[in-house]
Amino acid sequence: MSFRTQTAFACAIALLLAGMAMAGHDDDRHRDAGISPALCGPGDIPEPGIQGEVPAGQTANYNCGLKLVGQLPRTGNVQGAGQCAYVRSGSNVFIIDVTDPAKPVEVGSVPVQSGSETMRTVVTSERAVLVSGSSVYDISNCLYPVLAGEIKWPPLALPGIPSRLVPHDIRINRAGTKVYASFGVWEADITNLLDPSTWKVTDHRCELASQQPGPWSDVHLESLNAGLSLCVDATRPNPLGANYTLGASPLQASLLWPSLSHAPDLNGDGTRLYVGDQAGGNGANWAPIAKVRIIDVAKSPPMILGEVDGPGHGLDWFRSSFGREYVLHSNEGGTAGIPGQAAGGDTCKPYPRPFSLSWGFEAFVSDVTRPDKARNVSMLRLAINDPQFCDVRKASGRDPSVAYHMVDNPYNAKFAAVSFGSAGLRIFDIRLPASPREVAYFNHGPLVHAGVSHYDAARGLLYVPGGSGFWVLEIERQVRTRLGL
Repeated sequence: MSFRTQTAFACAIALLLAGMAMAGHDDDRHRDAGISPALCGPGDIPEPGIQGEVPAGQTANYNCGLKLVGQLPRTGNVQGAGQCAYVRSGSNVFIIDVTDPAKPVEVGSVPVQSGSETMRTVVTSERAVLVSGSSVYDISNCLYPVLAGEIKWPPLALPGIPSRLVPHDIRINRAGTKVYASFGVWEADITNLLDPSTWKVTDHRCELASQQPGPWSDVHLESLNAGLSLCVDATRPNPLGANYTLGASPLQASLLWPSLSHAPDLNGDGTRLYVGDQAGGNGANWAPIAKVRIIDVAKSPPMILGEVDGPGHGLDWFRSSFGREYVLHSNEGGTAGIPGQAAGGDTCKPYPRPFSLSWGFEAFVSDVTRPDKARNVSMLRLAINDPQFCDVRKASGRDPSVAYHMVDNPYNAKFAAVSFGSAGLRIFDIRLPASPREVAYFNHGPLVHAGVSHYDAARGLLYVPGGSGFWVLEIERQVRTRLGL
């Protein structure tokens, strides 16, 4: 790097730090008053009170820094590629042409054979792929997806839940050549996209559980003592066949347990896998404290490099402009709890709060640059969920809790878009990950619970899984300027 380049880089960093410092002071004042520091533009309708609040008896109809430019009455998980958006509803993925964002047009649909909670797309210079459950589509021509094949995931089942719902969460590496899935840690190699007979599925649970001291290795040994190995090949039937009991939880099928992950994501070159889980629900039987674990998948077998406290219902890896690496991770459920699994959390409880299910009131940012020294550095949170405003939250009768999230550019992240339940979609400036700041929001009601928004960087648009339909949102000029988009 030349001296001139070094000087320019140093000046840019100094300006960013100075600007963020000033914004930080403003953010402190806003937080003390419970008011969002988001950057509203002309014609926006800001929240009437506390950040994230929808007063009882009122309908959410707020926007600040984001405006609605187009919509369709099609609800479901959302992803995008080029001029196209995809909405998964039931057992079909609907194709939407967003060439004119003000007038999105539904042009067709394709079937998916099994449904994971999330649907993902990856577009590179060499391939474009959409994966939902087991179905893999070539979306090189985004308007005309072509089924490449079906991944032969292990035949899993949860008690009372059809096996078609597993794998639960899925993630594609940045190259579009491998797919990772939970509740275990499964890897499908789809490098040869044209020949699904070559797609190898690898179950990493045995080798990972045997490495990790504590709950992972304990449940591995306990399953062995019960005559059930986590190392059973996914292509072979369960030697036990029937249900059996581990602790207080009835377990079904050989390849179900342990639940080693909920959300996976990978770093930029696909050499490190990050998996998060939740303490609570089924996982409470073996993991009292939720962790995000960092795994070197370039090695064979994969090796656990480190871990950091915090839940992983949703998880996104990103790199800052400074070159450090982070994961954004969060829990699931809020004051209403998870039906049949966990009672609701309580925003009156001070920090630190439990990492268990139904405590999804904030998203955590963790520095994972050094896996052996990974640490939490900040939280993306709303004032309505802070203890000093818990009575306001109770009076509203709403549940502003986190579900999923995304970052605009994992290689140089500027913002995170977080689905915050009854508080709608919230945009946080994460250029300085230790000092995040809300810069925009759009709240016309909760989003689809398992929906992940998609960012079209070329046009400054967000494709959003709104609870009432598919939304196209535009990031307003003042927000784009603040973020340096």
